[in-house]
Amino acid sequence: MFYIIEKSSQLPRAFGDCFIRFIPFNDNFHPSLTELSLIYLRPLNGKKGYIFCLNHNESFGIDKSELTDWLLNNTDKLWTLDKKKALHYLYPLSDKLYDVNFIEPVDVKSLDNTCINFYYSKHYSLPNVNCLIPISKHYEMCEVIFNMSLPVIKQHTLGDTQFQFQNFFTADVFYHIEKNGIMVDKNCFIDYYNGKLTNPQFSLNRSRIYTQYNLYTTTSRPSNTFNSINFAALNKDDGERACFKSENDKFIEIDFQGYHPRLIGELVGFEFPKNRNTYEYLGEILGVTQQEAKELTFKQLYGGVWAEYKNKSFFKEVDMFIDGMWDKYQYGNHLVTDNRIFMFDADMTRSKLFNYIIQSKETSTNVELLRLVLSKLEGKKTKLVLYTYDAFLFDYSEEDKELISDIINTLKYPVTIKQGQSYHGLEKI
Repeated sequence: MFYIIEKSSQLPRAFGDCFIRFIPFNDNFHPSLTELSLIYLRPLNGKKGYIFCLNHNESFGIDKSELTDWLLNNTDKLWTLDKKKALHYLYPLSDKLYDVNFIEPVDVKSLDNTCINFYYSKHYSLPNVNCLIPISKHYEMCEVIFNMSLPVIKQHTLGDTQFQFQNFFTADVFYHIEKNGIMVDKNCFIDYYNGKLTNPQFSLNRSRIYTQYNLYTTTSRPSNTFNSINFAALNKDDGERACFKSENDKFIEIDFQGYHPRLIGELVGFEFPKNRNTYEYLGEILGVTQQEAKELTFKQLYGGVWAEYKNKSFFKEVDMFIDGMWDKYQYGNHLVTDNRIFMFDADMTRSKLFNYIIQSKETSTNVELLRLVLSKLEGKKTKLVLYTYDAFLFDYSEEDKELISDIINTLKYPVTIKQGQSYHGLEKI
């Protein structure tokens, strides 16, 4: 079949911009725990696509490194539906990969391919199920997905700074966290998750479990649920967190103190003292205790500033910001942040939009900070293994002396530090 490339001698002439789809051994496995079977490549201006075979029962296989070199030297932009996932398969292509879903998510889950569905219904957990499905059926599916994606790709403009941020910063940052995985205590894990995980092999291998961040949320704030485990909300009280342990010497968690009010302060032009507890300071403004200030602040930030506090410092600025934000949104039919454009929605409310903006600000700020942190970790034994919005969890090695201090000095916000051998019961330093 002329569209199948299974030998080096069949590699075609150079292409320009293309759509690329990576087909692993099994789509259900975390990309760190499976290999590539096929790669579909379709020039955007071409009349047909090509299937490059790496490991499939119907074909010979091209050497992966040789194909990677060919892709690097003979293609321009490579559009894909999930760049972060693609980086697990072929990270050297990072600068060439462009994520269609950052423009507009393409819904392929509802697509019906009778043959592929049949194989997955019978062999859902078979590690190499895609290697058994006929190449022609993979090709048919990829052609349909390409036709769905092309109109979205054509919407892209070089001036779309939100897309550039997501594509080149966000995807790369969360790939680097995902690929590290987290070590688990085998006995604890078996006891806690017994009966809860039907297919642990999808995300667990050699006592290392892998997270997967969903970057295509409404606000840009990533969720982190994979294979029935919500890593963004591991239970603090029932022993779930005790299943996760340090591979090196200990876990160290850097937790931002009073993070949302400080981020909001940046949005509204209010500067908090750097060396003061955020809620203690807000308590002085409101004339209440630190705990009461925390509760009152969140009620007003996410439900609207109360009349009695509209003349109070910080809350006055927040109220004015929300008014201006709402006017821009209504009259401009959209609102722009560093990593998201919120288009007009008749069902939107003031408080909901403000919440969206805060989450967008939190995510873009964290991505910038995570890039700095990851640069500090290059060549180190310490790994960043989990991100939970206002906290970074490190699997720390004592060999990396002064590393945590260096990271803290890099971050521009007050933090608290916790440590422990497992993720359960981390104690403040």
